[in-house]
Parts: sequence; structure tokens; C-alpha cells
Amino acid sequence: MRVAVLSLTRDRLGYTKACFEQLQALAGCPYDHYVLDNGSQDGTVEWLRDEYEPCHGFLTLCDTNIGVSKGMNEMLNMARAFDHSYDVIVKFDNDCEILRRDTLATVCRLVHENPTWILSPKIEGLDSPPPVDHETEVGGERVYAMSMIGGIFMAVPASVYDTYRYDENNPVWGMDDVGLCAWWKSKGNRAGYLADWPANHYETTRGQRERYVEYFER
Repeated sequence: MRVAVLSLTRDRLGYTKACFEQLQALAGCPYDHYVLDNGSQDGTVEWLRDEYEPCHGFLTLCDTNIGVSKGMNEMLNMARAFDHSYDVIVKFDNDCEILRRDTLATVCRLVHENPTWILSPKIEGLDSPPPVDHETEVGGERVYAMSMIGGIFMAVPASVYDTYRYDENNPVWGMDDVGLCAWWKSKGNRAGYLADWPANHYETTRGQRERYVEYFER
């Protein structure tokens, strides 16, 4: 199973370091990590360029914030140019804190074996978690089926991106997950959280807002 992880960064270097380190430690499978920085000004660029990329990733640096959707499309194009054999592509935010060993391996395996699903760990610490439609089972794991899941951690069959690209008219801060999930559901497919595989929205949404007031304001 070949896995590509795509991450966007913009400032909040402490979160990036902590969450990327946890992903490496607990992934449970090899992965290629593509990172696009949206004009960070807090030392993130230097850390990614000088410390992270040489050992762990493929880096794209933008002078300004090109937004989530355009950034995702740039990384998808880069991943496809590097390797056409990925089975699963994961959007992984730099504020997603993995808690259980083998989380990436488990989620990606389930998506690979059940390609009508987009899956995520159960994200804790959200102000407004997405509503659960019902509980079901996928590959022996309990799954909370939902109309949509957020983009903090989103594992998608790589074949989806043979045709799908994010709408670059979306606001720079997001709506990428809404568009993808709506399109995915329109094809008769499903999305959900793995009920027994938690991950944190690092420091909780409320905690992030208190720590990085200017980040949320902009």
C-alpha cells in the first residue's frame, strides 16, 4: 500500500513540529509527505526547509497565502508528478495530534480495502463536531457514518484524484472538505470517523483560538 500525506502550513510552528513528529512516531506505515507553506513568517519556512524536508518530505514554499483548495491542488499535482502508484492520499493538517500507534496505517488500509469510503480518526476537541448519521462497521472497525467529515485528517482513495480537483474559488481558509464530501456522497459513497481511533484537534479549537488570536482573526 502506497500512501501520500498532504499538509498545508501557515505559521504556528510549534503545532507543526509536534503534530508532524507524532505522525512519524505513530503512523505504522511508510508514507511520502508533501508540505506546502502558505507564506509563514514565524520560522516555519526555515524549519521545514532546513530540518524537515531533507529527511522527511517534499516542500513547496509560497510567498503568500494561496489558500487551502489551491494549495491542495498544487500538492496533488506534485504527488502525481513524483509517483503515480499511490493507493491512498491523506489530507493531514498541522494541528492534528495522532494518539494511537498505527493510526495512519489502519485508516489507510480500510480505505484501500473499502474504496467507497473516505475515513478519518475520530477528531476530539472540536467546537462543532460533525453530526453522526449512524454507526456501522467497516473492515471490522466501528465507524460513525456522517454526511461529511472535516479536513483535519481525511484519507481518500487515490483514484478519486484522477478526476476530482478542489474548487479554487473557495475561500482561502477552507470549504475544501465540504465540496469533496458533497461530490463523494453524490456518487453514492460514504464518509465517517473510526469510532475507536481518536485524534486531537491540537489544544482544542478553543485553545487554539486563545493561543493564536491573530491567526483566527485573519
